[in-house]
Amino acid sequence: MNKVKKITLWVFWLTSVPVGHWFAFKLSPPHSLGVWDAAAYTAIVMIVATLPITVNGTSLFLIQWITIPAFLSHGLFFEMFLLQVATVTLAFTAKLKKQQPYRFIIHSSKFFLISLISGVGFFFAGGKVGQVSLEGFVFPVGVFIVLYFLTAMFLQPAAAFILGDQKKFSIKGIAWNAVIRLVIYPLGIALFYLKGLLGGIAFLLVGIPFVGSLIILKMNRYSRNINRHLKNAVTIGRQLTERLEEEEILHLFLNKITKTFPVNWAYIFALKGNDLVIIKQMEQGTDASPRWNYTMSRDRGICGYVLENRKGIVYNDKSEWEKFSYGYTPESAESIMCVPIMREKNVEGVLFLASANEKAYKKYQLMIADILCSYLAVALSNARHYEETKRNSEICTMTNIPNYRFFDQHLNDRMVDLEIGNLQKLSLIMVDIDHFKRINDTYGHQSGDQALYQLAALLNTTISDRGMVARYGGEEFVILLPDVDQGGARQLAETIRKRIADHIFTVRDALGQSGESKQIHMTASIGVATAPDHAQDAVSLIKFADRALYIGAKRAGRNRVAEFVANS
Repeated sequence: MNKVKKITLWVFWLTSVPVGHWFAFKLSPPHSLGVWDAAAYTAIVMIVATLPITVNGTSLFLIQWITIPAFLSHGLFFEMFLLQVATVTLAFTAKLKKQQPYRFIIHSSKFFLISLISGVGFFFAGGKVGQVSLEGFVFPVGVFIVLYFLTAMFLQPAAAFILGDQKKFSIKGIAWNAVIRLVIYPLGIALFYLKGLLGGIAFLLVGIPFVGSLIILKMNRYSRNINRHLKNAVTIGRQLTERLEEEEILHLFLNKITKTFPVNWAYIFALKGNDLVIIKQMEQGTDASPRWNYTMSRDRGICGYVLENRKGIVYNDKSEWEKFSYGYTPESAESIMCVPIMREKNVEGVLFLASANEKAYKKYQLMIADILCSYLAVALSNARHYEETKRNSEICTMTNIPNYRFFDQHLNDRMVDLEIGNLQKLSLIMVDIDHFKRINDTYGHQSGDQALYQLAALLNTTISDRGMVARYGGEEFVILLPDVDQGGARQLAETIRKRIADHIFTVRDALGQSGESKQIHMTASIGVATAPDHAQDAVSLIKFADRALYIGAKRAGRNRVAEFVANS
């Protein structure tokens, strides 16, 4: 709210509201108002002001059923007084701060204008305070109710617009507001007549059921909100556990969190040793990469407090948390909800949510967030276990390079790329160690494993990012080269052959008593085939490279490179 608007509001309130109340006192001073009646009206208004009902995101305070009979029985000034009491009660209940004192000014002005316009209309229509006979009463009361309704329906959206809350108002919300008012106003008139007949007992006959109904409605709404969030949490949990990719799980989780709670900023911290590290964040509903490589000590700030106490926390005002916040907290944040991410009683991270609005989070939402964080921890654990299992199933543990299973899938994927034009050539090199059995027989199988491990490292270094090296089986290795033609593949194969022949492999003599290290030399026979020159599918490419290896290289004397030749 800009400075001009603030000054305008203050000037209007200071010059209009006090003068308007003085005018109301002169026009219609309290009529037949006893101390007990005044106390009963005031107490009921204060109670009802703390029990709003929420319709379509808009809070409605149903105090008209008590202020209308107060006006009809005791005059305009007393009704204005009760409406201001309701406004003050609301302000204290909401703990208004910062910009929000202007909410009090606006709501105070709104109630003042509604009361003044409808009250003046009542008197201009010939109405008299305290009149109970229908003759001469129906028309003024009708004018009063119509003006009350129209003024309220106009000023409530206007007040919301001034405060910047106009998004809360929709056609549906305004319609509900109108319906509720049309139900409440007749109830106020009924209380007026009932009080005239029964006196103060009317407050009990009408007030207790009405206030009880408001309490039941509030509890019912609270219960429905919890049930709705619990069902939503179960659905989100199932969706999370269906995913097996960690990044996909984190993205889905934050996306659902920001739709479940009022969130402007969301951060997921992972606990790594003694540090908390941001691994995923979302700001203003947009998934974003962390702005910083943010790391902090596990005992710092709000997240550190949550981590230490192993329980979530909610702050609904900046003054509650800014003294011990840390650098990651957005400057515009007001409300904060922070929850530990736990699995099997072990804390694995922290979820940090922030809203630009005050009082954005309810205590029960902490329980929902805790449930969602438990689902997240399980889903991440499952994804990591899956990745580890998948890696173990696709990696040769002896040589630490891909095995045949991974190679087979990778080869088929690259053949698809070749078919659709993403690749022009696809070459395959097959490498087989010459007389490898002699190494096993001479030094033992453990020594042979050491030689294979060193050979895999040599091949990886030689190929680098030009292709993929995998163990095909036994002492055979395969090298897949995307977009490398037959000539380039043969040249690279020859380089590999020379490096193997020139390399000194160090193995431990597992069969000897001393187990001393031995330096050995190895040679390799190599076969080369290229698609689509030689083959149109994965099986044929392997078969032709294998044929080149055994017929063109092994049979020709070993320690050489051979290309596949059709009809060979």
